[in-house]
Amino acid sequence: MTVKICRHGEIEKIYPEYESAAVIAEKSGMPVGEAGAWIVQKYKEGNKKSMRYLNHIFTTSLYAPAGDARIRAVRLADRDPTRIPWSGMEMRRSEFGKRLRNSIDWEEECFYQNNRRCAFLNDENLCDLYKELGPDSLCDTCRLYPRHTEEYEGLRELSLSLSCPEAARIILSCKEPVRFLEEETDEEDDFEEFDFMMFSQLEDTRDVLFRILQNRELPLQERMTAAEQLAEQYQICMEEQREYDIDDLLRKYEKHLEEGTLSECVAESLAEKGVDAASFHAYDRQVKELAVLRGLERLRPEWDTVLDGTEKALYQNGETAYQAICEEFHRTWGAAGERRAEWENIGEQLLMFFVYTYFCGAVYDDMVCSKMELALFSVRWIQEILVARWLENGKTLSMHDIEELSWRYAREVEHSDDNLNALEDWLFETYAPEGCVLEEE
Repeated sequence: MTVKICRHGEIEKIYPEYESAAVIAEKSGMPVGEAGAWIVQKYKEGNKKSMRYLNHIFTTSLYAPAGDARIRAVRLADRDPTRIPWSGMEMRRSEFGKRLRNSIDWEEECFYQNNRRCAFLNDENLCDLYKELGPDSLCDTCRLYPRHTEEYEGLRELSLSLSCPEAARIILSCKEPVRFLEEETDEEDDFEEFDFMMFSQLEDTRDVLFRILQNRELPLQERMTAAEQLAEQYQICMEEQREYDIDDLLRKYEKHLEEGTLSECVAESLAEKGVDAASFHAYDRQVKELAVLRGLERLRPEWDTVLDGTEKALYQNGETAYQAICEEFHRTWGAAGERRAEWENIGEQLLMFFVYTYFCGAVYDDMVCSKMELALFSVRWIQEILVARWLENGKTLSMHDIEELSWRYAREVEHSDDNLNALEDWLFETYAPEGCVLEEE
């Protein structure tokens, strides 16, 4: 059996060699991962007579064929790098190998960040690791991005991340209603304690939400409010342990869609509720939500500039001035002007993205309402910072502005699990129906 012992300063990591783990797995019937853990455990217990050891350093492709950029352990007892007659290419790779080793946070098992930038991201925003060693050298995150994957038992959902500028361009430039492609595979997976009944209801609910959000006969704000009401009523059914009523709830909304009476349904619900959390440009609410955004983990300093500019442009002169700005914006660019269809299409595509990506994740935390509120909150705030940009640009707005501010927002929210969780918790506590309580872990 073979293990790798990797040391950096006082930090020591022990890894099984894959080939050894594979052999033991084949002989014993254990999964490879379990066999690897068994090897490491035997080493730690001191059972060393049947083992040999590879020693003490991580390097790149210094001893590998050209193009082989795997990080590997090398046997220093056999080869002393200081005694090898390096060629120019080898010397360059040697220097890069030193940079690679010095750029790894061995304790956290990741690359160091310099002002929130990966140690290998150069001044041109290109990856030096990719340039030096090729695409096979990339970690999973960099290799897969901007592809986004959500995993459920029996289902894997794939999309693009809005945080990527090119993905944002693709998503926001789409004029047709979003459609989804399905493909069956022979893959198997196993999720402990997965609630199939709830997931099935969430899928059905999301399908109805898609129909509502893509109903272009209704103004975007009405679609958003209807979607919000449906999610809230779903949450109430769960809180009151009336899950059997959810199917009836969905049939009610489907009937309103078919009969063209969804507006009346929304108006009735709002009259009972007395609050429209989905509506745009509520001054007091936006000021409160701005404080929430400022309280999230900051990933890039430019985001502070965006928030500062929005606050200065929209809120510093009070509610009356704010409402006048918003009304003028919509007369000239937004929902009340000649570009209404374009503006509402942007909102629709953003809503479809956030609902598709996050809504069914409620199967893991029961926070149905906050998943919908996250989509509404995101669209409201992307619009809010766009109004500020419109002012800064002399009351003009380009598609480039829309794409840029959309991906900047997504980077701050989506690239931090802490930010997503904190925002969802706040949205649930603030906008969930009365009587709904956030469970503490």
